Amino acid sequence: MVMLSCLAIGLMVTGYAARPASAQVLYGSIVGTLTDQTGAVVPKAAVTVTNQSTGLSRQATTDDAGYYSIPNLPEGTYDLSVGASGFKPYTQKNLNVPINSVTRVNATIQVGAVTESVVVEASTAALQTTKADVNVTLDTRAMENLPLSGYRNFQSLINLVPGATPARLQNAVTDTPGRALTTNVNGQERGANNTRVDGSADILVTMPHHAVYVPPVESIQEVNISTNSFDAEQGMTGGAAVTVITKSGTNNFRGTAFAMNDNKALRTFTWDENRAGVTEKPRGTRNIDGGNFGGPIKRNKLFFFGNYEGTFERVGSSVRASVPTADFRTGDFSRMLGAQVLSKNGSAILVPTTELGVTPLRQGMIFDPFSGNLDGTGRSVFTSGGRVNVIPQSRLNGPMMKMLALVPLPNQPGDNDNYFNTGIQRLNRSNFDGKVNWNRNERHQLWFKYSAMDALVHGDFSLGQAGGSCLCAGGLGDGNTLRDAAAVHLGLFRPRQSGRLESPFPQRPVLYLQHERKLDERVTRSPIRLRLRPSPDEPLAAGAGRRPARRVLFRSWCDGAES
Repeated sequence: MVMLSCLAIGLMVTGYAARPASAQVLYGSIVGTLTDQTGAVVPKAAVTVTNQSTGLSRQATTDDAGYYSIPNLPEGTYDLSVGASGFKPYTQKNLNVPINSVTRVNATIQVGAVTESVVVEASTAALQTTKADVNVTLDTRAMENLPLSGYRNFQSLINLVPGATPARLQNAVTDTPGRALTTNVNGQERGANNTRVDGSADILVTMPHHAVYVPPVESIQEVNISTNSFDAEQGMTGGAAVTVITKSGTNNFRGTAFAMNDNKALRTFTWDENRAGVTEKPRGTRNIDGGNFGGPIKRNKLFFFGNYEGTFERVGSSVRASVPTADFRTGDFSRMLGAQVLSKNGSAILVPTTELGVTPLRQGMIFDPFSGNLDGTGRSVFTSGGRVNVIPQSRLNGPMMKMLALVPLPNQPGDNDNYFNTGIQRLNRSNFDGKVNWNRNERHQLWFKYSAMDALVHGDFSLGQAGGSCLCAGGLGDGNTLRDAAAVHLGLFRPRQSGRLESPFPQRPVLYLQHERKLDERVTRSPIRLRLRPSPDEPLAAGAGRRPARRVLFRSWCDGAES
């Protein structure tokens, strides 16, 4: 059993003067300049933004230059309203605020009565001029509609990011049942990427190219991938800074249910299956099922969201191996005898036998390693009952013969690659996500997040009780992994100069707990070797006090056995 756990508690309190808004990793910002119809700036105007889904409202006041800044806005769609004395109320709806970006909204308000109003229903996307980083944003719509390969992993969409190599699986499924993908960005080493989920580091310390927990795609609200010139707040990154924001509850009850099935009918025969003449494909199915539900506990104040995803995979694998034939198992190698070896003058070369006779030298002969001289000369060829190249039963090692009996007989012709077997690798994985948000007021927000993955992987030996390679993608026996993480995030926003809201907790969770428990029941087998017992009358090596250690005659019967 391997148990890994870690506890990280971070508290960050800073005080600093007001500055132009820069987008926090977990949040977005809205900035802009307010002018009238003549182009003159409008100071001391009240600018209010309201989240359409949760009712969260923030307000700022324009400064003497007509500039306003509202940072630290959770991802979502907002309505912006402007109120100023002597001007018509101005409203702009459906402003999309992604994370790690600054949305600029420059508004022109008109002189008029308060009873009149100007409403802008939509606007064109503005060019990003406030930040210099290069980033790609993937929203919920993109992740739900773009094809996701394999395990519906959001990381496969990193393939769309300029400068990224195709994402690929890594390590065995037993070790990484979350099936995290790895990629190189802008030529950097894959361990230089940094992934954060809701602001918490999502990196396996021992293998930093792995994400500890891969959130199910149905639980993700937005993914932002910065690949160049990113802010210092996205530190510990040399390749890509990946920020994942998971979904939260809203003022409306919403839920989804989904199911996916993949099976052997959707694939073709492998090369080994065709060579072995397999007419029916091994069983191979993958079911990914789940759902989520979220909504208000108290409108505009308290919200919940829960998500479950279950992955149940049965993948057929095939292995070709070389196992000893029935005659080899009894020590009979007579059929391996080849042409006679002649001397330079064309006459036969006689060699001694273990039964004190002589026989002409032939190709493929097996000699007794305990006979002859230490330099290899004068050795005797094995004979049994007058049959050449047959090892006597008394010379076969008893314990090793019992182990050899566990190795299955060939089911294919020939002496090499003469055994073909198929098996099923089982993966049962469950992901749980829960999140609670509390908007106490516009200056105080708190949320709690808990995620867990429980996975069981099983793989069988290709040679049964004798071991051999795994009938799976890696990982013999049973492997059980439980990973869970909890985070508490506190947001305190206070007004500063010019009505801007600043946060002393802009990035990291106040409390972050992560725990991993790994239980492995994997069994390994050493290669099986056929050993010969020395003859009872074999003389001891001079001065050694024991017989020469020349016991190993054959290479492992189990090619590719785990060791």
